[in-house]
Amino acid sequence: MRKAVLGVLMALAAVFAMAPSADAGHMQTAAATVPATPGTVTSGPRPAIAGKSEGDVSVKRAFTTWATNVNVRHNNASLTTCGMSPSTANCPNIRGQVNPGASFEVWCQKIGSQTVGSNPYWVYIITPNFDGWMASYYIDYPDNVLPDTRFC
Repeated sequence: MRKAVLGVLMALAAVFAMAPSADAGHMQTAAATVPATPGTVTSGPRPAIAGKSEGDVSVKRAFTTWATNVNVRHNNASLTTCGMSPSTANCPNIRGQVNPGASFEVWCQKIGSQTVGSNPYWVYIITPNFDGWMASYYIDYPDNVLPDTRFC
């Protein structure tokens, strides 16, 4: 029983560790942490998110995917395992799928334990219906590191 309670508490701690700071102006962004690769182009305007204005932080973190039926993953048995090192093995449960044109918010990004398409980054995304981990490879953006998106 104690192990189960401890597991739940650790999972909640991992989820709250991903929460943004109260002062979004001091949020660490990928652009401030990792220099832009010379010669890369930035994507055009971000997809629209209902109820959000252009100055909203979440609008800056709005993306879409270039591939169809991209799995958004989770680990129902161990939130900590999935959150600490995202991969298909560590995040075996599929919460939903995203498709081109469907806008979602990228909450944070981190290097996972699995590289997909030569991109080692995984992103935690939020949609109106589900949230979870997705390989950053599938995001419609030319660089591995996403702009205006903090590291987990």
